[in-house]
Amino acid sequence: MLILRNCKFINFLTEDIDFETGDIIIEGDTIKEITKPNVFHDEHYQEIDVQGKTVMPGIIDMHVHLSFVRPTQAEILILDGPSFAFDCLKYAQHLLNIGVTTARDVGDDKSFPTVALRNAVDEGIVKGPRVIASGSTLCPHEPGVDIMENLLEYVTGPMEMRRLVRQNFQKGADFIKLYGSGSMMAFESEPGVRILEEDEIKEAVKIASLRGSHVAMHAHGTEAIDVGVKAGVRTIEHASFISDDTLKYLEGKTDQGIVPTLAILQDLIYSNDYAEFENARDKVNQLKKQVQASLSNAANYDVLIGWGTDVSYDSYKKNPCSEFKMRKEFLGYENKEILKQATINSAKLLMLDDKIGTVKANKQADLIIVDGDPVEDISVMYDIPSHVIKSGEWIR
Repeated sequence: MLILRNCKFINFLTEDIDFETGDIIIEGDTIKEITKPNVFHDEHYQEIDVQGKTVMPGIIDMHVHLSFVRPTQAEILILDGPSFAFDCLKYAQHLLNIGVTTARDVGDDKSFPTVALRNAVDEGIVKGPRVIASGSTLCPHEPGVDIMENLLEYVTGPMEMRRLVRQNFQKGADFIKLYGSGSMMAFESEPGVRILEEDEIKEAVKIASLRGSHVAMHAHGTEAIDVGVKAGVRTIEHASFISDDTLKYLEGKTDQGIVPTLAILQDLIYSNDYAEFENARDKVNQLKKQVQASLSNAANYDVLIGWGTDVSYDSYKKNPCSEFKMRKEFLGYENKEILKQATINSAKLLMLDDKIGTVKANKQADLIIVDGDPVEDISVMYDIPSHVIKSGEWIR
């Protein structure tokens, strides 16, 4: 049992408690109570004085690939399943250490290492963030995607889609990931081109819905995004060229949204970490102004915008907070909205907002402690948190 004393709160991330500072009482993995400062408790609690620092929900990264640990794609392609599992653990523990308490893996190796990792974390065998696993990405045959072949199951037609969705769930997937448009990373693939048929997408959505689950779909192009949203896809990943028409359709919806991934754009535009993907760098540099305009425009609508990064382990180590910086400086999002995207919005899109995403009694004690007020100055989030708590456990 733990009490965090002298916490500063962010009002909209505590579901509007009526005091700015106070104490958080944690029992087991759950927030038991949030009180005004220095309320006496006669039970035996460990007490930690956070000295007026801001306590907020743990970060939720909805777009990671935990197997992206090796420095080159060639090394990744020849790796065996057990080694992948250890790579995933290494990446996941780094994420937890920097304040990502929930990670949704959107494209697993065919050996399903993130499912094994999720189970090990849930059983307490290893420490890590809450892992939400997709299993293999379901993708039509498309030029260039064979560089990611260890992540893909090829699909042609709705009946095969039905089979593969069921196969992923059989192997332990929590949700389904589709590849709905061309790729920035795949050579000869055009990012704006739709590559899945509407009936294939609808079939995936139907089978996932029967299990109370959801579908996420990689989509850069305007048409692919619109078709995916109207077919019932819950989250559009990247959403690079989303149109006003699609944003109007999504406005006010609480069961669908988009997950931009700006950290990977930052890498491709500004760093040399992806030398083997020079083709992708060229594409991004040609399209970055269009991406910037489309995603900046999304903030003008009442649309759920979630949090994703899509970068390798090495990139996350070098630039652990680049998503915050890019959303502020590249897209011009308001500080409050950025904080909501990384927490409560992502929890809603994951259908976990009854458990995570805000600091509230009876929710999971997934918390980070930051030095400063990120509502006033988002650059507070450009550094990793001072402390991290996951499921009531003091990580550091």
